[in-house]
Amino acid sequence: MAAPSQVIRSYGDVDGIRDNVVHLNPGAGGELVSSSIEFVGTGNVLHVEDGAKLRNTRLRFLGNDSVIHLRRSARYTEVVATLFHESVLYLGPGSSFTSAARFIPSERRHVIVGSDAMFSSRVAFRTADPHLVYSAHDHRRVNPSRSVWVGDHVWLGEDTLFLKGARVGSGSILGARAVVTKEIPSNTSAGGVPARVIGTDVFWTRPSVHAWTQDQTDRGASHPGDEFLFASDADTLDVDALEKELDRAATSAERAAWCERLDALTSKNRFCIGR
Repeated sequence: MAAPSQVIRSYGDVDGIRDNVVHLNPGAGGELVSSSIEFVGTGNVLHVEDGAKLRNTRLRFLGNDSVIHLRRSARYTEVVATLFHESVLYLGPGSSFTSAARFIPSERRHVIVGSDAMFSSRVAFRTADPHLVYSAHDHRRVNPSRSVWVGDHVWLGEDTLFLKGARVGSGSILGARAVVTKEIPSNTSAGGVPARVIGTDVFWTRPSVHAWTQDQTDRGASHPGDEFLFASDADTLDVDALEKELDRAATSAERAAWCERLDALTSKNRFCIGR
């Protein structure tokens, strides 16, 4: 018999959750607005950093032993996520959302997003196709599920879709309606279906120009800093090794501990690709 559904709609509901682990406190400035968290399975871990502001967020654990790890931002976090068995959704600190981003980590694969991500409207992630595709020659499956990794300070354009195996290096820009299926190096712009690199050696900053005066436009014609340029160095992480470590985790507690270790790996160039 399936486990009964348990739902959190306010901070006061947290104490009523059974057979799952929940860290969800308002902290300083935390909010839970028009949001819900549903547990159908057991052994899952939800960790929301104290002070995080959730709005229009719907988190669903429809299986067992999965982990959602959400870091705090000064802005509202807006996430719609469905997890099944033994998957991880990790969202780093400082993200912003124009509307709720959608995540479906499934078949024991994961979605990992670094810090300072800028989500435009209707961004979506999937780690599975999800239906089975086989070779007509040997009848072997040809579409295994794969995790999705996005580095730090990445601009995710409107309607961007990240499919299984997508990897994006820090500092990059994904154009509107891009479908990302492969590796995108750091400090590049990419777009199209499937997404391909269309610009190299670029970086972006957060100010929006929509309401700028001529004076602001003039002052924004150049940016003196290089804080958003990334380069591979001794602190750049081996993502394949990190994922193998995550795959070796046998329990949700071990997956949650992996997320906490990733929190501590804060070097600028940790998610640099190809520079």
